[in-house]
Amino acid sequence: MKTVEEAPLLVEERDLARPLNLALAALGIVAAVMFALQPVLPGTSLVFWFNLMKAIVLALSLNLITGYTGYVDFGHVVFYGLGTYVAGIAIGMLGIALPLPLWVFVGPLLVAVIAVVVGLPALRLRGAYFAIAMLSFNAATRLIVLNLPRDFAGGAFGIPSPEIYDPRAAYYGMVGLLVAIVLVTVWLGHSRFGVGLKAIRDDEIAAGAMGVRTTRYKLAAFAASAYFAGAAGSVDYWFVAFTSNELVFSNVQTVEMVAGVFLGGAGTVVGPILGAGTLYLVRDFLWARFPFLYLPMFGLVIAAVVLWVPRGVVGFVEDRVPSLRAKFK
Repeated sequence: MKTVEEAPLLVEERDLARPLNLALAALGIVAAVMFALQPVLPGTSLVFWFNLMKAIVLALSLNLITGYTGYVDFGHVVFYGLGTYVAGIAIGMLGIALPLPLWVFVGPLLVAVIAVVVGLPALRLRGAYFAIAMLSFNAATRLIVLNLPRDFAGGAFGIPSPEIYDPRAAYYGMVGLLVAIVLVTVWLGHSRFGVGLKAIRDDEIAAGAMGVRTTRYKLAAFAASAYFAGAAGSVDYWFVAFTSNELVFSNVQTVEMVAGVFLGGAGTVVGPILGAGTLYLVRDFLWARFPFLYLPMFGLVIAAVVLWVPRGVVGFVEDRVPSLRAKFK
């Protein structure tokens, strides 16, 4: 039962909640319209906006497993890479005659199946052991793909498909994918399934004792994160009509995803969007002006975040305005 002393605080939280929710909804609508209008605006760099959305989608996909269960996946880029290769092999090598927009979103189902197979043993590990196992899985997958027959997976030369090159259509595909993963993340933050994942993150043994089917929950989150990463890879293949081993299995991209999630705030909707978007803008600025120094400087930026904003931007705001804590979930 609430005391009289708590009543003013409850009124204040209700007063803050409505304008904040309206502001977040308005900001989401403005962002969606902004992304949708970019291709028709003069002087727009389609590559810049596409890659910005891709960075956000990849961070949100990693957030589904890392943010909500606490399993830090340092091999998450493997699912993005497999998404490009599934699309490339099906379209460029096998010539499967599916409508391209349909294939881009159906193909990643195979990536999700691979994630389930890998996750069954890998998710029995915890902490650094899981992170190292996934890092090893990425390295192993990279070698396997590289050594597949060239007429099937392109070998070291990659898989070009110039006949499907359509950057504007792919751009709108990425807009749709971004909207979809944001909606899934919003649902997850307020669903029973999401509560179960958070319980696993806080104390997996206690969650299991309370009746949470931890293996099923982790596996479902892992498959969902892999699906969206694979879908981002498929749309990216549609955008550039090319993939190669060196291009898509980079550990640097995984570090950027992890940094984006933790910079903004893991386990939230807003956090990975802010974090990944900010890091992409910083990286783009540094790369354009300091091409030989941008990686060390980018590393310094990430180190500064770890030292001074350990819970991310969202955590920083929550610590100072506790009444907003539930609004970013």
